[in-house]
Amino acid sequence: MHTMHRTSTSTQCSSRRPPRPARMSADEEARRKVGKPCCDAAAVVRFVNQYWTLPGGPIALSSVRALNSYDDLNFFAETTDGTHRYVLKVHNGLESQSSGLLAAQTAMMRHLTRHGVVAPVPMRTDKSLTHIGSINDDARSKKPINDDVAFLSLTKGTSSEDGRETHQHGNGHSQEHPTRFHAVRVLSFVEGTLAERSDDVRHSPEFLRDVGAFLGKLSVALETFHHPGAERTHLWDNANVLQVKRFIGVIKDETNLEVALNVLNDFERIVAPHARALRRGCCHGDLNDQNVLVTIVSPSVADDFFSQGQRPVSKKALPWAVLDFGDIVVTWIVNEIAVAAAYFSLGNDDPVGACCEIVTGYESQFELTETERRVLPTLIQSRLVCSVVLGAFSASQDKSNEQYLLLTQKPGWAALKKMRRCGDETFRERMRVSKDANTRGEPIGGVTTWIETR
Repeated sequence: MHTMHRTSTSTQCSSRRPPRPARMSADEEARRKVGKPCCDAAAVVRFVNQYWTLPGGPIALSSVRALNSYDDLNFFAETTDGTHRYVLKVHNGLESQSSGLLAAQTAMMRHLTRHGVVAPVPMRTDKSLTHIGSINDDARSKKPINDDVAFLSLTKGTSSEDGRETHQHGNGHSQEHPTRFHAVRVLSFVEGTLAERSDDVRHSPEFLRDVGAFLGKLSVALETFHHPGAERTHLWDNANVLQVKRFIGVIKDETNLEVALNVLNDFERIVAPHARALRRGCCHGDLNDQNVLVTIVSPSVADDFFSQGQRPVSKKALPWAVLDFGDIVVTWIVNEIAVAAAYFSLGNDDPVGACCEIVTGYESQFELTETERRVLPTLIQSRLVCSVVLGAFSASQDKSNEQYLLLTQKPGWAALKKMRRCGDETFRERMRVSKDANTRGEPIGGVTTWIETR
């Protein structure tokens, strides 16, 4: 267990490149929907087997199944001998153009693995074992390769790999354009259960406290991680939440629209004046319950026998791995726990109490500053606004993936409204009481309810 972190520690990335304009970031969100890869599993398997020699042998097409994804294409796969499992990832066209971001993602996964935080391991391509060049070093073969990434050329709107791209125009006629390359990765498959609420994963106060502590350890590990490829203007970065106003027209319900605008106004009033006082560092950026894995521990015979009243002991879910590095960014470090608290509060009868538990666990490993604690309630709500607005926009652009993209809509608005009724002052007080109680070693779960009713 790590000791309490000094609040004066500041983690800066070494790059001093000026960020891209925020307007460009908003434009890119729309381009991501257009740039989502369209390719069948067979084409991806052929490509992977051509450019990777994997432990366990070639990928077996019969084992492949599609996985949920926001704007990429992901497949679960096994090798022909059945001994190794992988995730085959085809990146969206926009992300595939950023060699620096791809390199930063690889570096962060490897860094966390070296520092005891379980994450997927990117598998190196055959060619990278003898040559590492630029992202377009092998352009003559139409298959640029660099370290763990190879580039697959796709024809837009089909599942072919013919080296040409077809766009449809308003007159119904097609016009050919140069090939679009999509970055492909092969990642080790991390065994575990998603941290989303289920029969085996109850979002109890104890579990949320454990999740927070796990994420605090991740932030400790990332203190020593620096990569210029993570220096970017990213719409899903909480620091840029005001840019979602460009998409807010997708919210048709007047009550919901008022809630969203009030949160954005609070961001300008409460967070923006303190921006320079918030510590910055490289962050994962999307620690939701779909990107955290748990391992399920079954009770032993002794656990059952010695339990209070000899009642059966439930299985316990322990967080142990993190997935999906598509949103890594240099931002305010406090955004890491703000994002996690926002998502893990969804579906909870007391979303503020859920936030208090996960933040308390986080601070047991990585202590926040007083300024970070002050702005945290607003940052949590800001992430929920970003999620419901951009989720609705993405669903309007990608009807085939609508169910996945709208996962947070109903619980997101419900959590936001309860947080607004609570108010920031009570929110902060409940976080403080929870943290102080944990410091005194008091039982988990009861304190945040008491402060609401006292």
